Amino acid sequence: MSKTHNKAEEDFFVTVLKEEARAILLEVGSSVDPETLVSRVLKDLEALAPKAGGQEERHDEEIWRQVRERLLKEAYATRPYCIRCGTCCAKGSPTLLREDVALFNEDVLKPADVITIRRGEQAYSNITEEVSPTVKELIKIREKLGSKECVFYVTGNKSCAIYESRPVQCRRQECWNPEASLEEAGDAPLTRRDLLETIGPLWDVIVRHEEHCSHNNLNRSIARLSATKGQCVEEVLEILRFDHHVREFISEKLNLEPETLEFFFGRPLKESLDLYGLKLQEQGDGSFLLTTLQE
Repeated sequence: MSKTHNKAEEDFFVTVLKEEARAILLEVGSSVDPETLVSRVLKDLEALAPKAGGQEERHDEEIWRQVRERLLKEAYATRPYCIRCGTCCAKGSPTLLREDVALFNEDVLKPADVITIRRGEQAYSNITEEVSPTVKELIKIREKLGSKECVFYVTGNKSCAIYESRPVQCRRQECWNPEASLEEAGDAPLTRRDLLETIGPLWDVIVRHEEHCSHNNLNRSIARLSATKGQCVEEVLEILRFDHHVREFISEKLNLEPETLEFFFGRPLKESLDLYGLKLQEQGDGSFLLTTLQE
């Protein structure tokens, strides 16, 4: 290959790299010029270049992903402060910690603003960016329907409706520092017990509901349903009926909106059934029928 051809390839690569840097700088809201950004990480980028002699095992997509991650990290480092761009607000809502109990005491947050993720429930973590069963009960700020945007994120002007009283995790968020953690030693998640134990009768209902309708109970019953080829379907239905009727009873008794019920009792269990390939149908006489998604 001629030196002229090599030079042309190198010039093309540098041009593409600068355009990638330009897009990243725009994304993070930095005023640094693309050439400066590239020069700051040039040695790192050279180390990420494809290996010669047919020794490269990465695909082009993987190489460019690594290049972009390095550019992104450096771009954030050029403006180590919050510019309220809304990026973190659009990626997921925060999990509340015990320190956030003051937000309820001060009426910044109300039950309809949050949702309980119960122990054992499959949930997405904006820390690990994975979906897995939760090992502890969590209370999260609600997200807008059909997206991961926090309900307090004002899309029009990229602002937070409760910015001055935002939760602890939001205050810790540092998008310019990918190594920063939203969790610290000694952190304890806020739970329903912290907020509701003193209420009395309502808390007793929540405890009874959790004992009977936990996600672990549902998991075990559905496992038995599969093992017995449907013979213990009534056991699963009994859990689902209990979950449904408790919500119905409390809603009527206290005149509560569905959003508030998702704080007191978490998401309805029937919404978890698709994970098992099942669905729940309510019949005209008020009874329930458990079927597979294929039926």
